[in-house]
Amino acid sequence: MKQFRLMMLSFMLVAITTTSGVVGEGTDVVYDGEGDPVKPNVPYYISFMTSDYNMWICRMKWGSTDPNSCPQQPLMVTNPNMSAPTQVMFVLLSKSDVVRESAKLKIKFVGPRHCGKSGFWRVVQRGSLEGEVVLNGSKSKSNNDSTFAIHKTNEYYKFTFGDDDTGDYQTSISLSNEYPIYRLLSKRLSGEMEIYFYKNMSTIS
Repeated sequence: MKQFRLMMLSFMLVAITTTSGVVGEGTDVVYDGEGDPVKPNVPYYISFMTSDYNMWICRMKWGSTDPNSCPQQPLMVTNPNMSAPTQVMFVLLSKSDVVRESAKLKIKFVGPRHCGKSGFWRVVQRGSLEGEVVLNGSKSKSNNDSTFAIHKTNEYYKFTFGDDDTGDYQTSISLSNEYPIYRLLSKRLSGEMEIYFYKNMSTIS
């Protein structure tokens, strides 16, 4: 009986140690379309997982065919063949060599300097339930309004936006309905805008 109690105590200690981890961060690694772990500070293309695979997050002025023309907000483009979409990088707020689900991070476009914007994504609240993603965010940890996370959906991933003070990351990043180029919005409990990440466009079938 004493040996059984010691075994149970050891099991409980192992369980507590295993599940402690970093508060608010998942242990599952985020993977890209090639099956490799997504890494911080590495350029990735963001593709939408829909019936039309020619849908990407980029930066583009209205009426322009150049995604490097840098509007005030990131957009979705439906035809990457007119010009290559702009890549993004993920900047983690905690030290890690891979991006994990629910990890707090910043999102920025690669090479934004010539645009006159920081390139970091930031949410400007329109109301209590909706905001808009713009490109004048900050790398600073104190700037909570530009902190995001990546969560697993059934098959792919989605972006969420939240508040570090409350630990609430239930606001999903979704699309406006302004055809043919859509803006990114933050919507409270809006469902899933499924996305995936690619280092190279040539690997996409």
